[in-house]
Amino acid sequence: MQLIEKYRLQRLYVKALGPSYLFSRQVVEPGLASARTKFGKLFFRPADSDLMTFWHTLGAGEYDLGKFPHHAAIVRAAYDEIRQRGKTPVIVDAGANIGAASIWFSEQYPAARIIAVEPDPANARICRLNTEHRLVDVIEAALGAKPGSVSLVAADESWGIQTVRGGDVPVVTIQSLLNGVENAELLLVKIDIEGFESDVFKEETGWIEQATAVILEPHDWMLPGQGTSRAFRQAIGPEFEMLLSGENLIFVRSSAAKT
Repeated sequence: MQLIEKYRLQRLYVKALGPSYLFSRQVVEPGLASARTKFGKLFFRPADSDLMTFWHTLGAGEYDLGKFPHHAAIVRAAYDEIRQRGKTPVIVDAGANIGAASIWFSEQYPAARIIAVEPDPANARICRLNTEHRLVDVIEAALGAKPGSVSLVAADESWGIQTVRGGDVPVVTIQSLLNGVENAELLLVKIDIEGFESDVFKEETGWIEQATAVILEPHDWMLPGQGTSRAFRQAIGPEFEMLLSGENLIFVRSSAAKT
């Protein structure tokens, strides 16, 4: 059964990354490998959740708005309109992990400035390696409603690391990230931060009025009784339509016009 499962997983990874992944894998350092893929050279930890992260994002396409043509057209029109006005479309990838979502968004919106926010140093390092030739800025921090700091809560795999207020990892806000980009205009925010979305949407949510789309993985299933979805359910307004893609909720404005 182990061989069957290994074969099944390899097929998934080849679907996500292309056949060159199988024939170009090499060890970079203990615990870290690289491979040539259809997205360029990528780095990953074979014994961690990295390859499955690639599968969910680049293979299964959990952030692929193309599954929803009407809503994809709204986001594309907003992206084009921002550029036509001489502004820089900004995409925030919060909980960037090893950069898979940032890679996906940079393929779909190549002129957008993508801000990858990742609080774990090991993940952030690999994220930088995977996005160094793209319009991606990697910020080693956590996303929150207000500045401050957090500490990291370890998990069995790198995609499960959580954050709690208090510690030595800085917290950045959507607005502070936008302030760091010249002529910035917010297009899309993706948030997968293992329950800390309860902090992000608790207050200072004016940025939602600027965004055309918000993609969020909720975590009530993982943290029952803590109400981690309550704040974002209250913050997301009726002008957004809600879609489901894999583990993610995708909110897209029903019109490209922003309130």
